[in-house]
Amino acid sequence: MVPPARRGSRDQRRETTLRALAAGDEAYCAYCGQVLPPLPSRGGRPTPYCPADPQRYGNWGAKTITCAMLDEHREIWVQVYGPDQPMTQLDVHALDERMSAVLAVLDPVRTEVAALQQHATGELSSALDSRDTADAERRQAEKAARAAEAERDRAVADAERARAEVEAARGEQAAAAQQAEQALADRDQALSERRAAQEEAEAARTDRQHALDRVSAAHERITGLQSALAEERATALERLDELRRQEEQARQSLRAALTEEHEQRLREQSQDFTQRLRDLQRAADERVAELTEQLTSSTRGYAE
Repeated sequence: MVPPARRGSRDQRRETTLRALAAGDEAYCAYCGQVLPPLPSRGGRPTPYCPADPQRYGNWGAKTITCAMLDEHREIWVQVYGPDQPMTQLDVHALDERMSAVLAVLDPVRTEVAALQQHATGELSSALDSRDTADAERRQAEKAARAAEAERDRAVADAERARAEVEAARGEQAAAAQQAEQALADRDQALSERRAAQEEAEAARTDRQHALDRVSAAHERITGLQSALAEERATALERLDELRRQEEQARQSLRAALTEEHEQRLREQSQDFTQRLRDLQRAADERVAELTEQLTSSTRGYAE
């Protein structure tokens, strides 16, 4: 049987699997969708994930990678970066959609170039009626065509730069994913050490309570940083959308005339919006890096 598609949140998938196990029906792993073995006759605590198997995912240090560990890491990733962000270099659907949006912005420029070429052709046809002025009008049409081609080349260069920025963003996200995995491994190790300390220092209940308070404060700090990171990212995306809408409105208002003055204004407005978009993207990247560094520092402090 083909495993069912993974839908819903992590809690919903876990609850569905546990209900199927309790009812004795065929249950599927809440992460990978593989069929789970039935509960043993002597009972036991049901789990919504596949049993640990070092031959399947391998090991992470001394720990075996399981479906439960991968599902927990995926939930943390979604909380930090949102459901539309890629988790691997192959999961680039969201970035492809944004790349399509950037290319769609260039379509009006191509339309303007085609209009300029058509206008130059019309001017050349009408200039043939007068031989004395044909040469001058032909040179003017050729000059307009060269300007249109230069504008098209600049648009293509802008598209190439946009693609390069997308590739750089992918690399930064991959690095952030590696840092998040390292932070999770450090957190798991810290939790193991805390459990060992609790077993060895059973009599020191006052110190144990103090350690639990410190753990709660660290978790609250991490949660606050994750929320701040998500809010900063949402604000940056909203600002980017607003800048794109403003750029489109400016382009529509400047298409009414094809004079040199309006063309110059269009280029200046496009350069201004492009610079503002780059500045905003750079500020967002710096803010993400800052919050990521704070998250790493808080996790390292908690582990210590």
